[in-house]
This record gives sequence, C-alpha cells and structure tokens, in this order.
Amino acid sequence: MTTDIVYTQVPEDNDLEQIGTRFCKEHGDDEHGIIPDEEYDKLFDHLGSVISKYASYSDDGDDADFSGDRYVDQIPWITIVAEDDADPAIALKAALEAIQTAHRPLAVSFDYYPDDLMVLPPNIVYSTFELHRLTTSD
Repeated sequence: MTTDIVYTQVPEDNDLEQIGTRFCKEHGDDEHGIIPDEEYDKLFDHLGSVISKYASYSDDGDDADFSGDRYVDQIPWITIVAEDDADPAIALKAALEAIQTAHRPLAVSFDYYPDDLMVLPPNIVYSTFELHRLTTSD
C-alpha cells in the first residue's frame, strides 16, 4: 500500500462539501453523483471492513471508535463519524487502504467535529489536523 500523500491543511471553518460534491459528480453514475444501491453497499461494506482492521467500527449505533450510516445518499463519498478520542492517524491509514483497494473510486471523510479529514484517490488528503497528527499514532 502506498503511503505517500498529497496533504493540504485547511482552516477549521473550511467546508469540504464542494470537494466531495465535485468528486461525486466526476465518479458517480449520473449527473448528481448517485451510484446504484448495490455499488454503494459494496463500497460501504468495504470501508467498514478496512476500518475494523485498525479500530472498532459500527454501522448500527453501537459504541465504537468510528461509525457509519448506510442510509444516506448513495454516492461514492462516505462520511464516518469519529469519537473524540479516535486517532486521526488510524483514520488516515484506514482511508488510504480503503480507497486503494475499493472496486471503484471512493472518497472518505471523517467527522471529528470540529475537525475534519477527507481522503480522495490517489492519496489526496485535506484536513484541519496538522500533518504530524495524521502520521503519528497516539
């Protein structure tokens, strides 16, 4: 797995929505970035499986380091909610692996309110975290 990244630190009040929306329009199956349910489910399950290798993960509301919600717009950009003490370096590692091994282009973002982390192929990282927080595990 390649770990070289193109990193951009963004301000805390930055809205990554435009970047994610543009990604979906480029990689979705229609002009709104939507993909078929089965394609989304495959991406969602893949991402959850990869995250589970590194930290606790839940998609049913259980307590976990990271949690996802399958019942959102079926787009190739998946947002995961991180617990306050979830390590952003682990999130980055899992996201990089997930986007590199997904069956189609996938964008992953982690909501650490108020901090954010977004990873796009090929290894493009936008984050409010300083680089050292993303490259050094707690």
